[in-house]
This record gives sequence, C-alpha cells and structure tokens, in this order.
Amino acid sequence: MKNRWLHTFKINRKVDRKETEEKKDEKGETVEITKTVTDDVVTEFLLKKPNRKLYDEAELFYGVKMSEGIKAGLLTRNLLAKRYEDDGGAFSETEKERYAELYTEIYNKENEYQRLQLNLENKSQAAKDDLADGIIGELAELRRELVEIENSQSNIFDQTAENRAKNQTIMWWVLQLAHWKEHDHENGKPFFEGKGYDERLDSYDDYEDSDDDFLNEAIRKLAFFISFWYMGRATSTEDFVAVEELYDEQNPSEEIEEVEASEEAEETEEAEEAKAEKPKETKPKAKKAKAKKTTKKEEPKATAKVTKEEVTEEVEKKVAAETSSAPVAETDKPLTSEGESDNE
Repeated sequence: MKNRWLHTFKINRKVDRKETEEKKDEKGETVEITKTVTDDVVTEFLLKKPNRKLYDEAELFYGVKMSEGIKAGLLTRNLLAKRYEDDGGAFSETEKERYAELYTEIYNKENEYQRLQLNLENKSQAAKDDLADGIIGELAELRRELVEIENSQSNIFDQTAENRAKNQTIMWWVLQLAHWKEHDHENGKPFFEGKGYDERLDSYDDYEDSDDDFLNEAIRKLAFFISFWYMGRATSTEDFVAVEELYDEQNPSEEIEEVEASEEAEETEEAEEAKAEKPKETKPKAKKAKAKKTTKKEEPKATAKVTKEEVTEEVEKKVAAETSSAPVAETDKPLTSEGESDNE
C-alpha cells in the first residue's frame, strides 16, 4: 500500500485517570478510595500526503485570498515595486553604493580564499590556517551586513496581497494535513474538528486559546513542519528529520531543561563537597611527611650506636693492656689523643 503520510512525529501528553483502591478502615470495614493519577501517553501525529484534489483546492483558495487583499486596498508586489521604482527605488543612494561595495568585497575575499587554498606562495600550514581564519571571519561579517540590507528591502513587501494570501494558504494546509492517532486509533483522524475551512479554523483558535500545553505544542509543531514543506524545504523523510531536529533545538522540552538543571545542581553539589573535603585531606599529608622525616632521623642513631660499640671495644683493649703491663699498641694512639684532657 502506498504511503499516505508525509511525516509522522510524537508528542507526550499528560492524561488524568481515576484509580480506585479498596482498603480497610480502623473498624475493619472495606472502604473504596479514589484518586487521580497522571500518566504520560505518547500521541502520534501524521501529516497527510496531499493529492491532486487538495492541490486544486489550495490553488483556488490562494487566488480568492489574493483577490480579497486587493479589494481591501493591498498592493501586489509588482505594483509596489513599480511605485518604488518611480520614486527612485526602495534603496537610498547610500544603500545602493554600500550594497554594490559589499558584493565587490565578498567577491574579492572569495577569490583571495581560493588563491590561499592553492598556496601558490608556498606558505607554511600554520600561516595558511591563520590567514584562512581571518578571511572566513571577514566574509561572515560582510555577508551578515548584506543580509541585513536585503531583509530591510524584503520587509517592505511583507504587506502585499501575495504575502497575505501565502500566509493564509499555509494555514489552510495546516488545517487540511494535520492528523493524529488519539487513544491508539489504528487510522489517523483529522486533528482539527469540523467539515469546512471556517469550522476547522475555529477549532484551531480554540486549541490556541486553551491552557493545554499539549495542544499548544501540537499546533506549533504542525505549523513549523508544514511551513517548511510549503516553501519546498522539506520534501523527503530526511528533510523532515532535519526540520524536527531544528525545532527541538529552538524549543527544548521541559524534560530536557529539568535534566540539565539537575545535572548543573549535581555538579555544584560535587564541587561544594570537594571544596569542603579539601582541608581534611591536608592533615594526613602532614602526618605522612612527619613520619617520613622521623624515618630519616633514625639512620644517624644507628650510626652512633655502631661507633659507640667500636669505642667500647677499644677501651676494653686498653684496659686489658694496662692490666698486663704491656705497652700500648699503636692502634690505641687515636684513643690516647682523644683522652689527653683526662690524663692532664
């Protein structure tokens, strides 16, 4: 079966349900207790793939809305452009000169960047990268200024019959293509209730005016997707996936924000704990250094002990020599010299 849908996406919806429990009171009697429980239900939305009939209706709708705008006094783009041309154009003389200068500078910078990539001057890689970064930065600034000038011109044409008809046609497509699977329905049904455009537009207004976060999120996302599709920037599955990623970046969900907030709180708490524990860690280090110092002092004591034993042995030899009336050996001379103060 041919695929009926352009794209599908899902939104979490909070649904309240009643839950009844039976408990026994103090008297032993059975009592029913009813409480409200909130569940997260995943709801699937679908964008209907338009057929030839819908395209014909959309084209007719666009023509009608454009005629309404003209009757109301709005100018078409051609008439507005002609009027500005008769008055000297939408740009002032200064803007025209700057616009031409920007195009020339951008052209020259792009040529300079291409020559740098060829590296005809045999520059080092570091110098080449530095120059390339500088050129890219200058190009970005020039293009930004160019876009600002172009946007200022395009804003002039916002209030035209074509622009009004285009915006209303996008809304028409939103009301026609938006479907969803409520309560796990097998087939998607229209999200906006009503048979015709006016009834569905009333349903859209009711959703928008409600305080239901789910409904507001749904209409924002539907309008975002269908606007990209209408402008020809989302035609394949890959394109819609990219558009959805862009939407998520611009509109982060509450769950992501809560996770990020909790992660920041955990990091702050860990930093405070590490800061509080830091002074405690210095005490064992001081004890360890002290113990290490004491170990070093033990080595001279051992050396002193050995020297004392040697001296004692020499003294015993001297005493034995004096007792036997034998002459003092030459080895005893160092001791005699040390003990000269005693003999004196």
